[in-house]
Amino acid sequence: MTTEALTTVTVRFFGPAADAAGTDRAEYQLVAPATLDGLRAMILARYPALAAGASSLRFAVNLEFAEGAVDLSDGDEVALIPPVAGGANAVATEPVRILTEPINLTGMIERASDPRAGGVCTFTGTVRAESDGDRQLLALEYSAYAEMAITKLREIRSAALERFDVTEVIVEHRIGRLELGEVSVAIVVAAPHRVDAFDACRSVIDTLKTTVPIWKKEYWSDGETSWVDPTQTTSGES
Repeated sequence: MTTEALTTVTVRFFGPAADAAGTDRAEYQLVAPATLDGLRAMILARYPALAAGASSLRFAVNLEFAEGAVDLSDGDEVALIPPVAGGANAVATEPVRILTEPINLTGMIERASDPRAGGVCTFTGTVRAESDGDRQLLALEYSAYAEMAITKLREIRSAALERFDVTEVIVEHRIGRLELGEVSVAIVVAAPHRVDAFDACRSVIDTLKTTVPIWKKEYWSDGETSWVDPTQTTSGES
């Protein structure tokens, strides 16, 4: 009697995908040879709420975006990534960080200091006051696939250092519940000339918004909550 070989993978659900699935982690066993396409079909069949928005879902295998007939191996980690918007804290000397504590912009500027830099450009994204009919936005809650978020932030930083004439790029994003006026993301770019500093800073935030797996949930004055769909709106944050 022949026994079929099985491939076991761990699937992690984030943001609105975790709400739709009712869990943030599950194990799947697939008959070898296992592929991402096969796993995707199994997941969507099990969770109809996810299937409704399947066209906007992305997958990551071992911290890298993947799609189609990618082979899966025993022990792989697969993440279900809904559209992105916007772990433990890293040490303050690292150029990219995901934080649960308030962002220290002054400290970031000090870390970016360089005698070759004639200018320093900063960007901060804050939770802004907003209304929807009679209700008011009270707060935003950010969650992240922290390991992959750090990987992507490092890639964005490296690309900016390569593309622009800059001496340093520092990026920090905060997770957890943030009240109105609190800073959720900060970028500091130091460069010999202001044009490169401005251009690099804008490139970093624009790329971060579309590629880094960080999500935000809105909390409204009527007690309702809702996940922000970055493909439809930029609600709640500058």
